[in-house]
Amino acid sequence: METPEQELEEMAILVPRLVGAFQRSFSRELARFGLTFPQFIALNALERFEGPCRMGPLAEAALRSAASMTGIVDRLLERGLVRRERHPGDRRSVLVQLTDQGRTLLQEVRDARRQAVRRLLKVLPDAERRHLREIIHTWIAALEEDKGE
Repeated sequence: METPEQELEEMAILVPRLVGAFQRSFSRELARFGLTFPQFIALNALERFEGPCRMGPLAEAALRSAASMTGIVDRLLERGLVRRERHPGDRRSVLVQLTDQGRTLLQEVRDARRQAVRRLLKVLPDAERRHLREIIHTWIAALEEDKGE
């Protein structure tokens, strides 16, 4: 029987391993759509803005620097997933907006992601799946409340 310390040590290894495996799986799925994870995050952020957005707030929402966001937007622009234009009231500022093609691709990625999660969850009985969802909600709440104290 494991001691609480051994259990803690195992969880300290398993949780990052799970997160890493999930991220690698998602990155492979995104690659099938010709996207990187930062590009996907940028498209998601643009969708949440529901209209043209300045580069600064977009970079902040995507947790990127303004310089790296410029490169990300350039690549999305080349594919027709976003459009970029000068801000009419401030010629120094650029606005970025999701195109219909970008919205369509986002939906396709989300549909594929739901299918992948559905396949993954099939290995669990219904009760365990519900319990896992509750645990994940609890962990997210605890992490979002954690101020590093």
